[in-house]
Amino acid sequence: MKKFACVLFALLMLTACSSSSSTAADEYNPAEAPTTVTFSMVTDAGVNPNIWGEASPVEVQVFELEDDSMFMSADYDTIKASYKKALRSNFVRDYDYMMMPGQFKFVNAFKISPDTHYIGVMAHFAEPELSEWKKAVKVLNKGREYHLLMLFKDYDVKLEKVE
Repeated sequence: MKKFACVLFALLMLTACSSSSSTAADEYNPAEAPTTVTFSMVTDAGVNPNIWGEASPVEVQVFELEDDSMFMSADYDTIKASYKKALRSNFVRDYDYMMMPGQFKFVNAFKISPDTHYIGVMAHFAEPELSEWKKAVKVLNKGREYHLLMLFKDYDVKLEKVE
């Protein structure tokens, strides 16, 4: 009987350590998960023509922003000189890429910051005054999965958001 009592006690202790009931805090809520973003960048074969009309590589910066007002109102030289100073408190994080003419690049999923409400794209073209060198899109920072399509053609940036 003593042996049976010891086994029963051990079983009760093991069952007390495990829990099959879940609380609301333990349940996964996709609406509260951080937003993830992937993007595809494509450069046209004639992107960023130099003075001889030959395509050349283009540097691309992608910004996570709290708001797009400073980004959209800033001029090219100000952002290029010091983007953190130009974007001030709107700046959250940045990513840098170099794209060759005719190149495709897929960027794997990453979680955006809880402070991010916009994604901005800036292309460092040879002739910024002749170009559409920046674009921005609004994003929700929780519960979403976005794919951003970026096309760089001649001196222009095209940016589309797919949910």
